[in-house]
Amino acid sequence: MTGRVTISLNELHCEAQSEQGGCEPYLFTSFYAVGSNGEVSVTSPKHADVREAFDNDIEAGTTLPVPQEIGQCELPGDGKMGVVALVIDEDAGRIIAVDKAHDAFHQGIDSQLREKGEVDCASLLSAIKGAIHGTFDYNDLHRDQDDILGVAVHAISGHGPFEVHLGTSDEDRFILRGEAR
Repeated sequence: MTGRVTISLNELHCEAQSEQGGCEPYLFTSFYAVGSNGEVSVTSPKHADVREAFDNDIEAGTTLPVPQEIGQCELPGDGKMGVVALVIDEDAGRIIAVDKAHDAFHQGIDSQLREKGEVDCASLLSAIKGAIHGTFDYNDLHRDQDDILGVAVHAISGHGPFEVHLGTSDEDRFILRGEAR
């Protein structure tokens, strides 16, 4: 592909959830391009755009529209490009944990692309878990915490629709649908 490419994430579909009463998904997105000259471009929406994007108590079978603020980006099309997505379940976790997860997500993507030219989901998850470790106090042990429901990297290879499958187990599965044009 040449020129500029617009990536639009249109909907998040909850395929299955592990909690009774539904889940409270937060969707973190990051769009990247690695030019043919090796130049890295990463666009990451602000965290404020994530916190109120979806309702609570989302159950299996529900499809949610992705807000444009976190679901659309224009990138140079002269190299490889893609989207990295993370879904966490807000539960009763502290805002500081979500903030730290968000920062680790975006910093991890940027540093991995600059160092290796690709994103490794296992390393990214490890960085996110390390960032939120220690953000809870004793009283939080009796509440649900922020659960990582799924992370995936999807390379964009052409124009047209695509799906990004997010899930860390058979109990929690999401499909993020989008289009490149």
